[in-house]
Amino acid sequence: MFDTLTGSVSSVLSKIRGKKVITEKEVTDSLLLIKEALLKADVSYDVAQVFIEEAKKYALGQERIETVNADEQFIASVHKTLVNLIGSEDKGLKLEPIEKTSVVLLFGLQGSGKTTSAAKLARYYKSKRRVMLVGLDVHRPAAMEQLRVLADSIGVHSYIDTKEKKAYKILKKALVSAKKEMCNLVIVDTAGRLEIDDEMMLELRRIQNTVKVHDKILVVDSTIGQSLFDVASSFKNAIGIDGVLLTKFDSDVKGGAALSLKYATGSDVRFIGTGEHTEDLDEFDAERFASRILGMGDIVKLVAKAQEAISQKEAEEMLQKVIENNFDFNDFLLQIDASNKMGGITKIMDMMPNMPSNIDKSLIDKQERQIKQFKAIIQSMTKKERLSLFPLNNSRKMRIANGSGTNMYEINQLIKQFDMVKNMLGSKNKMANLMKNMEGMGLSMDDLNKLM
Repeated sequence: MFDTLTGSVSSVLSKIRGKKVITEKEVTDSLLLIKEALLKADVSYDVAQVFIEEAKKYALGQERIETVNADEQFIASVHKTLVNLIGSEDKGLKLEPIEKTSVVLLFGLQGSGKTTSAAKLARYYKSKRRVMLVGLDVHRPAAMEQLRVLADSIGVHSYIDTKEKKAYKILKKALVSAKKEMCNLVIVDTAGRLEIDDEMMLELRRIQNTVKVHDKILVVDSTIGQSLFDVASSFKNAIGIDGVLLTKFDSDVKGGAALSLKYATGSDVRFIGTGEHTEDLDEFDAERFASRILGMGDIVKLVAKAQEAISQKEAEEMLQKVIENNFDFNDFLLQIDASNKMGGITKIMDMMPNMPSNIDKSLIDKQERQIKQFKAIIQSMTKKERLSLFPLNNSRKMRIANGSGTNMYEINQLIKQFDMVKNMLGSKNKMANLMKNMEGMGLSMDDLNKLM
């Protein structure tokens, strides 16, 4: 999301990068262009206006720091303003102490992604809490069954009752079950409607009055545009909102309404859904989010994804093999698998700082397909061939091609790319140069271990 906005903002900032002095007119003109980009991305006019006023105040009102260039100070001003507008210090769920049971209520319109979001939250917290998912969508038994299946797939408890037609009664029985199972986090998936109506709000109020709810989370589709405010306001007035979980944050729509949510409703964005799988959930971090809008990437998330994809021991062993020039096809395959676990080339590039926003998507798709071919080719090699102990002759290449469903050209492409990586990283001097470049991106040696 926000690819177009990021591209537009990055284009504005690129015109002032490298300048040691920026005039007041340049500041004003740049902010007007950024405001225009925000409006085109569906950010509300009021928020865009507040942005330009606040950013200008920071940019022109701050004292000049002699050791920092004017362009860097201006970008810092824009970043600070964005963080203040969209940010919140509240992250994650508000939970009771671990010895008590916390009840989290999810609500929103039908189709907003409540059931999947409930499972995502359960997966996110299962290492910290004993979680139970509770289905209260008495109008759609299939939704309750979907919740049970999701709970089983991620290894948490669930409670559904398709015979009972009163949602609040199901919740009361679910809490009894949670106590027996020693669950200390109950995540409740409620019914939605295609549009807000009195019956839905009455049902939610009954549920809320039945038990003590510790956190009320509105689940809302990021792609619905300006109507997002009306939806949030209706729920806020009816039962109150503690926080927001935004779904479909990986879509290609404008999405600027999400930037306006904090200002327009006073509700903090706590989580964002970034894909269809249960692991595709992130805590919302305003500073990192603002950095991505400004084209500064998200190194924190990049390193975190790398940690999930490859163990510290594997990373250290691979780095040592690179330095000793013993990098082989097994290591190359490990890198391919790690890249896939991190979401593939597109998501990795999205998290890298200073990446151009106008990269041809067809080229990325072509590269993704090539990586799949590379994996199939390596998996068709013998153990000795994978160790790269000798050059592959034509007869070996032909056998590997037949086994992997590829051709000689594609095998030669793999060898060429493998040799390029090996040569690029194959000495201490080259590693030192690489580290110098990585440091310029804000990465440490420990980070490089994880990203290798």
